Amino acid sequence: MPEIKTTRPLPVSRHFRLEQLAGGVYAAIATDEGAAVSNAGIIELGGRTLVFDTFMTPVAAKDLRSAAEALTGQPVTCVINSHYHNDHIRGNQVFSAETEIMASVRTCQLIETKGVEELRWDVENAPVRLQTHEKELADEPDDAHRQEVMYWIAYYRAITESLPSLKLRHPTWSFDEQVTFFGSRRMARLISYGAGHTEDDSILYLPDDGIVFASDLLFVNCHPYLPDGELQSWLEALKKLEALGVQKIVPGHGPVGTAEDLGLMRFYITSLQSLAARSVKDGISAEKAARSAIPASFKRWRFPSFFRLNLRYLVEQLQTPSA
Repeated sequence: MPEIKTTRPLPVSRHFRLEQLAGGVYAAIATDEGAAVSNAGIIELGGRTLVFDTFMTPVAAKDLRSAAEALTGQPVTCVINSHYHNDHIRGNQVFSAETEIMASVRTCQLIETKGVEELRWDVENAPVRLQTHEKELADEPDDAHRQEVMYWIAYYRAITESLPSLKLRHPTWSFDEQVTFFGSRRMARLISYGAGHTEDDSILYLPDDGIVFASDLLFVNCHPYLPDGELQSWLEALKKLEALGVQKIVPGHGPVGTAEDLGLMRFYITSLQSLAARSVKDGISAEKAARSAIPASFKRWRFPSFFRLNLRYLVEQLQTPSA
């Protein structure tokens, strides 16, 4: 049986807002003005506390650690990295040396390679991107576009400010396909679905509570980022998530969702695949296809620039001869 939620005030941070999903289970939803960028989770198993993903910056992760300790009254036992992207792993360094950092075998490899490459790219490019977007904002008359530009300013400012003290802390434990955590209050299953949003993505499933932390396999009311993914595997992973029959799903970006959002995510991916295939059939270039109108179902979603980037990427993939 799901536990009753408590009514005590939740810790407050400018980087995220906490939402209690069950007794001892919290979603940390990133705010626009903060330096978290992605969502995270706090799970009190009973004698053990898990943190699922650690945001993009140490400053946001410090508040996450403090919130976890305040809510549970104990140190964080284990941190989980769902995949290698910067906005899910760079807060690792703020947790105690006694806290285990866990990820799948493949995600560990990707953090050591692509994660390091991404950090190197940010060191070289983030300050320049910040200046570029600040100038773009000053010259942008369209209110809708200004909102997205403001998001990217906050994103690159957070990265730029974090770099002087940032240390990429790697996982200390790895697993192959699945590991189960047990506590006196609940159990939790950490499952790797293999390739999806990236070359490897893990979810945390709380079967007794009907809750799953899906990370970037699910975006809610946001255009996802497709170019690092394997789309057929991603679609299969979404079906596996639907088969769990959970009531609440914490996405990597956006508000807490439901099974309906999983279906909508599948619809988004297949819709863009169809748009890309039609563009190639009609001889439309990737650049021209990227200027297509956003379908009505996704028109109000955040990060519209990802729609253009995603469609350009899919057309280019179809136009590239197979090796």
